[in-house]
Amino acid sequence: MKLSLKIKTAYGIIAIADQCLYFLYGTFFLFFTTTVVGIDPGIAGVIAALGALWDAISSAIIGFISDNTHSRFGKRRMFIICASIPVAIVTTLLFTAIEASMTVKIIYYVCMTLLFWTGFSSFFIPFLAWGAELTEDYNERTRLRSFAYVGNTLGMAIGAVMPTIFVDHLMNMGKTQAQAWHGTAAMIAGCVFLSLFIGAFIIKEPSNLDQKPDDMKMSVKRFCQMFLDMVKGFAEILKLKTLRYAIYASILYLAANTIFVADRLYFYTYNMGLDALSITALMAIEPFAGMIFVPILVATSSKFDKRSQFMVGMTICAISMVALRFIGTTNFLEAAIMLVAYGLGAICYWQLMPAMIYDVCEVDELVSGKQRQGTIVSLQAISESLSEAVGLVLLGNMLQWAGFDGNAVSQQENALFWVDNAFTLIPGIFMFLSVYMIYKYPITRKVFNKVLGAVEKQREGHKVNLEEFKEVLL
Repeated sequence: MKLSLKIKTAYGIIAIADQCLYFLYGTFFLFFTTTVVGIDPGIAGVIAALGALWDAISSAIIGFISDNTHSRFGKRRMFIICASIPVAIVTTLLFTAIEASMTVKIIYYVCMTLLFWTGFSSFFIPFLAWGAELTEDYNERTRLRSFAYVGNTLGMAIGAVMPTIFVDHLMNMGKTQAQAWHGTAAMIAGCVFLSLFIGAFIIKEPSNLDQKPDDMKMSVKRFCQMFLDMVKGFAEILKLKTLRYAIYASILYLAANTIFVADRLYFYTYNMGLDALSITALMAIEPFAGMIFVPILVATSSKFDKRSQFMVGMTICAISMVALRFIGTTNFLEAAIMLVAYGLGAICYWQLMPAMIYDVCEVDELVSGKQRQGTIVSLQAISESLSEAVGLVLLGNMLQWAGFDGNAVSQQENALFWVDNAFTLIPGIFMFLSVYMIYKYPITRKVFNKVLGAVEKQREGHKVNLEEFKEVLL
C-alpha cells in the first residue's frame, strides 16, 4: 500500500522524539552525571546499564500489550499520546542536579533512569510497530523509513547538538552549570512532547489490522495467562533465524554506536582540546551528514535490496573508523570527515534495519498465522537496550581503569589512549561484525515478495507449503 505524504511526514515527526531522547541520553548522561553531579564514572556506567536493561524489559511488555490492545483509540496511537507528557517531565528531572549525599544521588538517578526508559519504550515500541502496519510494500517501507530518518536527524540535532549550545548560552547569562542543564533538558522535553502529540494525532490506524473486541475483565488468572502468552510468543519468534540474524546485527552496531556517541564528548574535550563552539559544530555535522545519503539510498533501493545496501554502507563506515584510528584525528577538518563517514553507517542502520525487521513480520505471520508486529519490533528496542547497557558499562569501566578523572582539566596519557580507541577502533570492529550478521540474513526483495504472496494466500484461507520457505524460517 502506498502512503500519502501527510502520513509519512507525520511518521517522521514522531521520529524526532525517538532520536532526540536516545541521543540526549547516550551523548550526555555519563558526561552530566560524572562532571556535573560528581558520580564516579564506573557507577554512572552501571546506572546507565540498569536503565538500558529495564528498557529491554519494558519494551517486551509494551510490545505484547500493544499487540493485544483493542480500543476505539486504536492499537498504537493511545500509547504514544499517553506517553508524551510523562516522558517530557522525567527527561527534565533526569538532567536536574540535586544537592544530596552521594548515596541519595545514586538512588535518585537510578529511579529517574528507570522512569525515563519506561516512558521511552511506551511510545517507541508502538511507533516502530506502526511502521510495519502502515504498509506491507517492500519499497514503501524503505521510503517510510526515509521520512523517519529525516525526523531522526532533526531529533539527533536537538538531542545531541542543542544541549551544548543552550548550556553554554545559559551559563553566559549567569546561570550555574546545573541550572543550565536543567533549563536545557526542559526545552528538549517540550520538543519531545510536541513531536509525539502532533504526529500521533495526524496518523490514523490502518484498516488491515486484526481488531478483535476484548470484553474480558482483568484478573489474576488472566494476567498470569497473558504473561505466559508473552513468554511463549517471544520463544516462538526467536526460533526464526531471519529475526535472530537481524537482532545480532542490531546489537553489534548499537554497541558501536553507544560507545562512539558517549565517548565523543570526552575525545573532543580532552584529546583534541576543542572549545564549546567547535564541539557544537562537530555535533551538528554527523546527523546532517547522514542526510546526504538519504536520496542515494532511496534512488538505489529499486536496484539493490536493503540487505545489500546495509552491507556496502556499513563496511565503508567500518573501514573508515579503523583507518582513522591509525591515521589520527587531530584537527577539526579530520574530525568532520570522520563524522561524514560515520553518518553513512548511521543512516544504513536507522533507515534500513527497522525496515528489515518489519519484513520479518510477514515471515512470522506465515508460520504462526498471527500479527505480532509490536512483539517483533520490541526485539529491536531490546537489542538497543542490551547493546547500550554493554556499551556504557564497557566505556565507563574503560575510563575508570584508564585513570580518567572527571574533575581534572587534562587527562593522563593512558586515559587519552583509551578514549581514542573507544572513538574509532572499537566501534569499527563492532561494525564489521554487524555486516557479517546481515550477510547471514536471508531476506532479499525476491524472497520477501514470495513470502508476502504466501501470506496473502493464507489470509484468503488457502494452505501454503512451508517447506518452500525453509531458508528463512528455522
